[in-house]
Amino acid sequence: MEFRKQSHVVYKCDYHIVIVSKYRRDIFNEGSFSYFKEIMNGITLDMIPDVDLIEINHDKDHIHMLLSIPPKVRISDVVRTIKSTFGRLLKKRF
Repeated sequence: MEFRKQSHVVYKCDYHIVIVSKYRRDIFNEGSFSYFKEIMNGITLDMIPDVDLIEINHDKDHIHMLLSIPPKVRISDVVRTIKSTFGRLLKKRF
């Protein structure tokens, strides 16, 4: 078990997040999923630097992510950032 450290905290907060398409439509193919991986790398490096993407996988109508989020960052902020950025960029590209 690997713990992460910050100034006054030692933690291991791993969250399993599932992002579902609207009306569970089959929109996630290999092209859109590889684009999502690129976006996630950009989001975790630029917008939310403390969040680590541990694992990611997909099916036709949803995406599974395992994220390590520190206690000082709200989970709702992370999910909102991911969904809004991905939705905006996905509509622009496809």
